[in-house]
Amino acid sequence: MRSPELLSMIREMPKAENHLHIEGSTTPRTAIKIAKRNKIDLPFASEAAILKHIEENVVDLTTFLQCDRLFNSVCLHEEDFYDVVYDIGEDASKQNIVYQELHMDYPLNGARGVPMDVYMKGCEAGRQAVKRDFGIEMVFIAAVDRTQSPEDCLSFVKQLEPYRHIIDGLGMDCDERGYPCRLHKEAFALGGEMGLFRTAHAGEDDGCQNIWEALNDLGCQRIDHGVRAIDDPALMKELADRQVMLAMCTRSNVMTGAVPELAAHPIKTFMDSGILCSVSSDDPPYIGNLLWEYQGLVDELGFGEDDILTLARNAYQYSIKGQHLLPAFDAWVKEWKAQH
Repeated sequence: MRSPELLSMIREMPKAENHLHIEGSTTPRTAIKIAKRNKIDLPFASEAAILKHIEENVVDLTTFLQCDRLFNSVCLHEEDFYDVVYDIGEDASKQNIVYQELHMDYPLNGARGVPMDVYMKGCEAGRQAVKRDFGIEMVFIAAVDRTQSPEDCLSFVKQLEPYRHIIDGLGMDCDERGYPCRLHKEAFALGGEMGLFRTAHAGEDDGCQNIWEALNDLGCQRIDHGVRAIDDPALMKELADRQVMLAMCTRSNVMTGAVPELAAHPIKTFMDSGILCSVSSDDPPYIGNLLWEYQGLVDELGFGEDDILTLARNAYQYSIKGQHLLPAFDAWVKEWKAQH
């Protein structure tokens, strides 16, 4: 049951986030600001109109991606991507988030003719400014667009080499159904050779087979979403035995129809079965921020203090580069418990 003390803990604890998309985090105010600067006409005149469009039109993963592409069409220059990343950091600072792992969906921008160098330099400048102004560490995951051909995805990973000082992970997202993970085995093998942490969206908009393929064909060290693992006891055991974390976004799964309602989400069953989980906001303008994500677990799934702290600690321990922040988190927890 929700209590003021538990909600206070959620607000005050230093948080990490493993699953957040740069493109999906473009706020309405930022989209409008950049559109005016670049003299691009959006079919919306106000933030309220954008939010209304999202509410009325986003009903699954495909319609979300359509909105995502529309709002990000305003980003053309380095300063545009800088603004988006900086806004993510500023919002994170208000939630006491100290570490974030951000998916870079460059292929969505490349399809519009945005040069990779423009994108990378803009995002990196934003990340450095966020570190300077808010002390937040950001880690970038370059995301393959699984709907592209295996050859194009392999070419994309090859193009990441000059940006290895910026990128620490390789991911995969966009429409899942009809685009199995195994098609991109070669691209992920190259990512592994480059020393990139590997993760993939799987079991969000399609079945368990994609999760198996992400593990066995792509060599993924983590799974993004993974909701459909609930349908396969053998897969659940495999995830638990291998200690492969599910970077889950429960409210996002409701928005895209992966689960019918938040109360039906399988995250607690996963945790009780020994599967590692963390929670993230995925695409905050569409769903809500990380505080809202945690509060939903309390309100709709009955999570208590220990459940929340387990999720929060996993987000550091099984992150790409955030393990060095664990001592500070553990010290905060110890002090919190001593005072409450």
